[in-house]
Amino acid sequence: MSNPFLSIIIPVFNTEKYLRQCLESVVSQTFKEMEIICIDDGSTDGSSKILEEYAEHDFRIRLIHKQNGGLVSVRKLGVSEAKGRYIGFVDSDDWIDPVMYERLCNSAMEQDADMVSSSYWQEGEYTNISKDAVASGVYEGNRMSELRDHAILDIEKHDKGLSGSLCTKLFRTSILRDVMPQIPLDIKVSEDKVTSLTFLLESSRVVILDEAYYHYRINHDSMFHVDDPDYLLNYNTVYKYFRSLYSHRNFTEKMRIQAELYIVQFLIKGINTQLGFSFRNLMWIDPNWIDEPGLGKRVAIYGQGELARTYERHLKTNSEKCFAGYIDDHSSAIDGYDSVVIAVKNKEVAMKAKEKLTAEGIDDKKIFWFKQDEIFWKYVDAMGLGKEK
Repeated sequence: MSNPFLSIIIPVFNTEKYLRQCLESVVSQTFKEMEIICIDDGSTDGSSKILEEYAEHDFRIRLIHKQNGGLVSVRKLGVSEAKGRYIGFVDSDDWIDPVMYERLCNSAMEQDADMVSSSYWQEGEYTNISKDAVASGVYEGNRMSELRDHAILDIEKHDKGLSGSLCTKLFRTSILRDVMPQIPLDIKVSEDKVTSLTFLLESSRVVILDEAYYHYRINHDSMFHVDDPDYLLNYNTVYKYFRSLYSHRNFTEKMRIQAELYIVQFLIKGINTQLGFSFRNLMWIDPNWIDEPGLGKRVAIYGQGELARTYERHLKTNSEKCFAGYIDDHSSAIDGYDSVVIAVKNKEVAMKAKEKLTAEGIDDKKIFWFKQDEIFWKYVDAMGLGKEK
């Protein structure tokens, strides 16, 4: 296909288990004026065979095989090969709604936008929508400065700012071709964040959509769920790249504070879960939740996972509290606790759990949920970082 409106780039590396669902969601898009560039980054499972099968039956698919070189190398190659006016990315273990690119491309055409960004669904043990912390709408002129000042982190909201994910966005190809050569090949973490941030520095008009079309699969086999002794080195590479942007004409002092806090955030996450330390989540949960008035002495926990286990440890080491055990949706008959703490970090999911517990007969006043921001936000607030000077 010559000169399509859209090029979709799909990096593939050993995702045989999910690849068909991904490809089906892309070839079934209601938007048709596109090419699909699938790049096999040296897969050793059955991914290559699946790609060849789909390329044989859909003329829009261009299949490229290469030696394994990592995600950044694949994206660089894909951008250099793209023929479309705009570029989108889909990870091969995720999937997208049928109307995703129709909606994004229509917004790009209507507004002559350099970038269009949308929300996404997190798919795992439960489904949750993740939205940009910045308001939806069209950003240009002075509003572009406002967007950039909330791009890395939204300090006031203790939130992520503009999502870094490339897969929820549409990019003007002419700008992305200038941006991609700047991204170091040795960046192995936060690749999306540094790429989208660099692109934003060169953009003049951006559209933020409130709707979610992309489905991100929470894969517990991914790098963020395994020990990585090189974690600190990898984020040092990100930090050095951020520093290279400080002199950019559109990089503000607010952005520098955000960039450095972003690194702090991931250093803390590394201590908690990535470095392989024998102690985990040391700096993740604020222990002051245990002093909440009304909890009583005997505290039960609803939930599972690291948050629940951390709450349990806090209770067992507190001389004034007692761990009463775990309960589930059908535990209203269990006696011997003064309160129930919902050990779920996501507020929306926690409130649904609270509805279930009250429906089972547990007194609403005995149910507690605690917002657990990354603990460094306390110190950010105390220092007044991010506030107007």
